Amino acid sequence: MNDASDLLRLFRSRALASAATLLAVGGLVSGCTDLREVLSLDPGGVTPTSPVARQTVAASRASYPMPRLADIPPVPTGLVPAADIKGSVVRLVGDRRSVNAQILALPPAPTDTERFVAGTRDVLDARGLTPPPADQPARTEAFASDIRSALQPPAIPPEPPPHR
Repeated sequence: MNDASDLLRLFRSRALASAATLLAVGGLVSGCTDLREVLSLDPGGVTPTSPVARQTVAASRASYPMPRLADIPPVPTGLVPAADIKGSVVRLVGDRRSVNAQILALPPAPTDTERFVAGTRDVLDARGLTPPPADQPARTEAFASDIRSALQPPAIPPEPPPHR
């Protein structure tokens, strides 16, 4: 026997049918649904407490024109073939993987700041330079402010009143 006939026989068995029935009844009884709505033969109505009840009733009573088959637009032409789109996507994914591989091949960024500061101090000492003092940004701003005030253009005198 092949697998398809075995599967068909399994679906026809009473054990599977009774298990499916038990699962369905168990789901209904578990409180996930309203039994009156599920077991009702009424096709359903609009729950009056729904916030969209009025719009739903109005939309169901409205008469809309039925489209005809002739109204369906023709299949568009001039589109990029699916194979070309797939090729572009495959190339894009390959490029992304290549960039990610290059990124992973880079050495890790230095995170030892104390060693960096020590190396910078050694370079400054070797050149006979001293690091700037801690108040250097404030001193620089004060110097720039002094220069700006010294370079202010002179005030323009007011025009004399006209002679009569």
